[in-house]
Amino acid sequence: MRKLFLLFLLQISFAGFAQKKPFKVTIAGGFSDPTYRAPKTDFAKAGFVYSLEPQYELDKFIKNLDLGFRLEQAFVQRTEYLDNNLSFPTQTKSIMSGVLTANYVVNTGSALKPYIGAGIGLYYAEKSTPIYNSISYPLPVTANLGGMGRLGIKYKIWHLEAAYNLVGDTSVKTATSGLTMTADNSYLTVKAGLTIAGNR
Repeated sequence: MRKLFLLFLLQISFAGFAQKKPFKVTIAGGFSDPTYRAPKTDFAKAGFVYSLEPQYELDKFIKNLDLGFRLEQAFVQRTEYLDNNLSFPTQTKSIMSGVLTANYVVNTGSALKPYIGAGIGLYYAEKSTPIYNSISYPLPVTANLGGMGRLGIKYKIWHLEAAYNLVGDTSVKTATSGLTMTADNSYLTVKAGLTIAGNR
């Protein structure tokens, strides 16, 4: 799985780098769920998600703002559907992403601090080839630009957040049948994690 998205290697390197404030690294894991559900037979399934996000605190320029780069892998089973009618199980095992992020942390004067964030980046999923009536619909590798919005709360080094990842659909139209197969790539996550180094 792309060497587990290189997260373990990057975790080691960034964790060492983050010892120099205002750099920090957040590590998180939790629950992910596809946003689309087929109206009839549905094959979408929730799964595990994990992420690594090095961040830089911009306090010298903009108070309470963190810029980062989130690496994430969500083991969700997306829904693939034929002309909004029939749905099929996907062969794609996960959706990976590299997203530039910005977080604004609300300074409450205590250890408990809410935050809001957004991001934009590239989302990747392997190809899938569902078959219907002996006709294959080869959905290509997904490499789509997508956006992310998040809400969370921090307590000292710990955090809990919910995020929505809006990713463009993958689709293919087969000349043999004239029908279009579509895969919905958007998903939600709920993650808990911790922050290494940094000032907040």
